[in-house]
Amino acid sequence: MKLFNISIINLIKLNLSKKVEKEINKKHFILPMKYTRIQLKKRSKIKCKGLFILGNKEHPKSKQETRLSMKENSKLNINGNFKFFCGGDIRVFNNAELTIGSGYCTSGVQIVCAKKITIGDNVAIARDVIIRDNDAHQIIGKKHESIKEVVIGNNVWIGNRAIIMKGVKIGEGSIIGAGAVVTKDVPSHTIVAGVPAKVIQENIEAWK
Repeated sequence: MKLFNISIINLIKLNLSKKVEKEINKKHFILPMKYTRIQLKKRSKIKCKGLFILGNKEHPKSKQETRLSMKENSKLNINGNFKFFCGGDIRVFNNAELTIGSGYCTSGVQIVCAKKITIGDNVAIARDVIIRDNDAHQIIGKKHESIKEVVIGNNVWIGNRAIIMKGVKIGEGSIIGAGAVVTKDVPSHTIVAGVPAKVIQENIEAWK
């Protein structure tokens, strides 16, 4: 990885910040690439137990902006080696907690965390996927929970432009088809697709 592709200012800002906790290991740190925009509000905290590459470029001349925004008292836990490609947006709201294991997100992925989102190990997330644990707005005259925890298990594939909505739990080894809108839990080792997403095949293994 070439030095000129790295945002040196953000590299120093993140890895020397009191807001970032790391294990004593040279391989455990955050590597922000150029055109990465970072906002860390009061009492926000990052715990890093792996190598987190933020804004990884698919093309060396890309100028796509990548954003990490953490509001007050928010938490970001990095539990493994993870690549978050350029053009994506991570937002962790007040008092919310986002946990990421190992794997990667390709370009344009949005993760919006208002309460709690957990992403497991060895997870592959394709281009323009949206993962959110909230509706963003209330519906006037209707009582409903606008925020519910999201859990994505280990060894999961999520296809291009899929949307993972609030309250969803995706079981280990499952595949989410391209363009699927997931509004209900996904059993382990299944393929789901469609709007809304439905099981189309069982007893499969995404990868290990």
